[in-house]
Amino acid sequence: MLGRFKLVLGFMAVAVMLAPAAEVAAQDGGRFRVLIPYFQPLEDADDGFGKDSSKELRELMENMATHVAMEEGDIKDEVKRFDMKIEELDCIRTRQLAAQINVPVAICASYTEQPDESFMVSAQVWDIQGSESFDIEPFASSKDLKEEAALHIYEEFERYSTTVRSAAICNDYYASQQYENALRNCDESLALNPNAIGTRHLRGLVLYELERYDEALAELETVIEANPFHEDALQRAGYIAAVTDQDQKARGYYERYLEINPGNAAIRMRIAYELAQAGDPVGAMEFIQVGLDVDPENVDLHEQYGGFAFSAALEIQQEFEAMNENAGGGVAPDAVPYYREAIASYERVFEAKGAETPVGHLSNVISAYIQLEELGSAIELSERVLETHAMEDRLWLLYAEALQGSDRLDDAITALDRVMEINPEHPSAPLRQGNWLIQAGRLEDAVAILSNAAANDPQRAQQAASMIFAEAYQNGYQQDNFQYAINGMSAAKQLPNLTAEMTNQLNFWHGFSIYQMAVAEQEPQTLATAQSTLPKFNQAVDLLRASGEYPTSVGVNLQQLLDNAATYVEIQDAIIKRGR
Repeated sequence: MLGRFKLVLGFMAVAVMLAPAAEVAAQDGGRFRVLIPYFQPLEDADDGFGKDSSKELRELMENMATHVAMEEGDIKDEVKRFDMKIEELDCIRTRQLAAQINVPVAICASYTEQPDESFMVSAQVWDIQGSESFDIEPFASSKDLKEEAALHIYEEFERYSTTVRSAAICNDYYASQQYENALRNCDESLALNPNAIGTRHLRGLVLYELERYDEALAELETVIEANPFHEDALQRAGYIAAVTDQDQKARGYYERYLEINPGNAAIRMRIAYELAQAGDPVGAMEFIQVGLDVDPENVDLHEQYGGFAFSAALEIQQEFEAMNENAGGGVAPDAVPYYREAIASYERVFEAKGAETPVGHLSNVISAYIQLEELGSAIELSERVLETHAMEDRLWLLYAEALQGSDRLDDAITALDRVMEINPEHPSAPLRQGNWLIQAGRLEDAVAILSNAAANDPQRAQQAASMIFAEAYQNGYQQDNFQYAINGMSAAKQLPNLTAEMTNQLNFWHGFSIYQMAVAEQEPQTLATAQSTLPKFNQAVDLLRASGEYPTSVGVNLQQLLDNAATYVEIQDAIIKRGR
């Protein structure tokens, strides 16, 4: 009989879901209908008690504001449609029937007869849509007081209604992002019905929004324990575990979630993306790899796999550089395999998509080759992709970087020219050109390019001047190569649009470098050295006087320095006069 019942209801389910009057059918005069069949006698207990008590309960509910019981005749009419009798409605069949006739709540009760002729009653209130029960503690009822059992269940049902109301208010507050109020109402509901999995799940979401992650995860774990197939709880628990650096636990939840949808590549990619966003790109790769094992030609999976591999490599590289700040750079050994994985997947994507390949993917591959110092491969791939992406300035920039690293400076400068043709406002291309030319000792060429870039952009002028200054200071002044420093400071001052502060800085180090060079040069104190250094000391004095307030920022007493320079001027004058 039960098998036939399930089969018939299975065919009816679609009709019920599609029925436009379904929501109306769930209610009667604005009140939610409740299905209350006869209480089930167990172990040959008197069936009259169950029939009479259920009737009393239905009558008690007539006065409720929120719910109303289905009449006994209506219940009989519904079960008759399935070739059954009302007496056959145990709790399972009652819930199935309620679902198909769109009754949102059902009350099941059963009882056994005790030696003292009383009855021990067990009852449950079922939320049909949520498949959750509100358990009523077993209680004894007198054989002659049928109203006693009905009244007890009715009072417990009122408690159930309170839990539903509190849960609904919790949900409303959650939807309006009033999370503290939501939590209070969820707690009130769970205090009355700790087994309400839906409310407990909602409480977990509220705690997550309040950033109480440990509590949220514990709540969701309770939900998953009660319902191992609760998809949202599994996914949310996985995400919370990931953002709290519990990577293995996160992967475990996501794996269980995927067991529900094992062949769904879209879900797999979404989960991998969530893991990567939470800071676990390696875990994301593992999820995508499972999909690639099944479908190795799936370009979408390769796209994501390449992205996660590149992110993992960058993360490892950044940690390596932070821990080895003074180690001279280089690629992190642990990052190498991830760079290679990224290259392999992205090249598969390029083979499949060609001109439709996103620029970001291609730039990642070239960047990976550059990071691995495989500049030949970077150049070769750049030339291939520029055939299909000729107007992408980012790709030309990487191409130029690979060329410069391969000592092909003129080709690199030409590639950067192409960058500026495509994007005349490119923020770094002219600065890179200037920097590379400076490093190659081609200062005049660098000044020409940087002057053009700085002509209409004061901010870029400051950047260019700072770049020339830094190189001249580090490789000139700090190495006691004062002529090198002088050349750099002089070149930087040729740039247009310099601020007064930058000009003062350049004047100071220009003058101070001349002063230091002249001090060393005048040591023999001969007529020749005096004649050579006197104009240098005078030039140094003029430049130092033109440095404004800058010397104080580097702890230099300008007046004392000028006094020292004046003394050297007097000494050279005296030597020259004596020599004549």
